Amino acid sequence: MNEPYKILVSGGTAETELKKSRFIAHVFPVNTEEEAAGAVSSMKKKYYDARHNCYAYILGKDADRVKFSDDGEPSQTAGLPIYNVLKESGIRNACVVVTRYFGGTLLGAGPLARMYAEATKLGLEASETAMMRYGIEFGIKTDYSDGERIRRYLEGDNIEVVNITYSDKMEFLAKTGFEAFEKIREDIVSLSSSRAEIFKEKEAYFIDRN
Repeated sequence: MNEPYKILVSGGTAETELKKSRFIAHVFPVNTEEEAAGAVSSMKKKYYDARHNCYAYILGKDADRVKFSDDGEPSQTAGLPIYNVLKESGIRNACVVVTRYFGGTLLGAGPLARMYAEATKLGLEASETAMMRYGIEFGIKTDYSDGERIRRYLEGDNIEVVNITYSDKMEFLAKTGFEAFEKIREDIVSLSSSRAEIFKEKEAYFIDRN
């Protein structure tokens, strides 16, 4: 039910070539269909003189929102190969746009599909990924005298810091794994000599960068 899944931390770019046709892949982390459409639109504007800007995206931890486009290439030679590589990678919330500059030689359906797949694979290899795992969202409330020390501790471990609020006190909202929470609680108590308050908020997915 709450299985881990892979996401992009940052997208990458890559380029490959066959018979002077260039295939340029751009990979984007996206969370909505609107963001994916924006990524595609930005590539069409950037590469306005290219013959094709083909793409695929997969959204949701269950990969339940997908779309791909050949953008004028022969049917199933561009969008589908991009989608298949993205699907096989297991990465969610990602959009891949592969721009093709025609080199003057028709490649044929098989080579064309392989080049779109290869560009996608290279783009994904150039990207940074992380796992989303189910764990605990927690809060910390502390005086400023301990706040910076606690901030450095949270940012130096495998903890996702969601937000820091500065008011009469420093308040942190963060996420981590179930098994890590008790040690973090003990460390925060120690770092603040028991002055900081730490409390569970709810169960939630967090970014595991290990």
